[in-house]
Amino acid sequence: MTQSVKSMKSTCSAMTLAIMFLAMATILTVTAVANAEDQNTSDVLELYFFGSSTCGECQEIKHTLLAPIGQEFADKLKINYYDTENSSDYELMIRMEKQYKVANPAPQELFLPDTVLLGYESIMAHGRAMIEEYLNDPQRRLTIAVEEPAGDVNAALKDRFNKFSFLSIMAAALVDAINPCAIATIIFLVSFLATQKRKRTEVLAVGLTFSATVFVTYLLLGIGAFKVITMLDQYFWVSRVIKWSAVALAGIVGIISLVDALRYNKSGDAKDIKLQLPKSVKLRIHKIITENMKGGRLLIGTVVTGFLVTLLEAVCTGQVYLPTIVLMTRSSDGEMKLIGWLYLIMYNFIFVVPLLAVMVAAYYGMKWTDLSKMMQKRMTLVKLLLGLAMIGLALFLAFSS
Repeated sequence: MTQSVKSMKSTCSAMTLAIMFLAMATILTVTAVANAEDQNTSDVLELYFFGSSTCGECQEIKHTLLAPIGQEFADKLKINYYDTENSSDYELMIRMEKQYKVANPAPQELFLPDTVLLGYESIMAHGRAMIEEYLNDPQRRLTIAVEEPAGDVNAALKDRFNKFSFLSIMAAALVDAINPCAIATIIFLVSFLATQKRKRTEVLAVGLTFSATVFVTYLLLGIGAFKVITMLDQYFWVSRVIKWSAVALAGIVGIISLVDALRYNKSGDAKDIKLQLPKSVKLRIHKIITENMKGGRLLIGTVVTGFLVTLLEAVCTGQVYLPTIVLMTRSSDGEMKLIGWLYLIMYNFIFVVPLLAVMVAAYYGMKWTDLSKMMQKRMTLVKLLLGLAMIGLALFLAFSS
């Protein structure tokens, strides 16, 4: 009997110890889980916003949405602002895009603990509601742990560049290159050289010098416009005016070009073409050529002629050039500003290719009358291509950010 009682007491002691052990283990487990949750959550909701300092829509998001809500919930919300004009900030955005598996990047990106809002429309429409939703649920205030860079960031930048509007810009360059305004001037130049009985080598030298001068002058005009538009684009309403003015200009030029194509196809008379250099500007260009291309200083005269003619032709060619430059500024951000400049250089190179082609053809004996007839035969096609390209450019700009 005594042994039985002792055995029962021993069993009870063992069970008591087991229960105490299980209780301690449970307490430790719950504490560990609670500590793990505490490590992954924070009393402050932290956000990451990426946008360019020269982007009007980025500035509007920052000043009309994020800054006010940041002040309203100053004790519970921390917003980190990053400028994609800065290479390190841009690289951080690329890393976070990979981490969040972003398939279609946008010029404005707002990263929350477990999701991301992309683009001006999405952030402005849903940003405040989502931020308040996170603020009202402490368990969702997960700390954003940005992964260390892996792989080649430059490759990621290159991939981003490949998504830009390269084809649209190059299409505009090709259309501008065969612009009747520019071709008509080079045909007149060739005809004038023919009346001067210039040697073929002199014609080639004039052609190369004239084309180089046009390239440099047109490029400088583009750089100036690019810089001004980029600078003004940081002001939201100015950015809107620039964008929609470019859309309107491209659309109007496109429609008039299509009308010109139909009218010229019907009549074959250049007088029916509305979109061309004013007669006064044409006469001024002809006067510049005849005054500067005489005498022994042919190359100096060619440089002066190329510079002045390009400025005057900008009245016509600028109708394509300016909307395309606006597109360039919107297609290059952060480190990609370099790509914007490369676009500009490539655009201008394409622009002078037909000038070089005409001069080479003249060098090999083609007469200016043949060049003129060739241009007249293709005028309807040229106007049609110009119209379609400009309407396409207007639509592309209208639906771009």
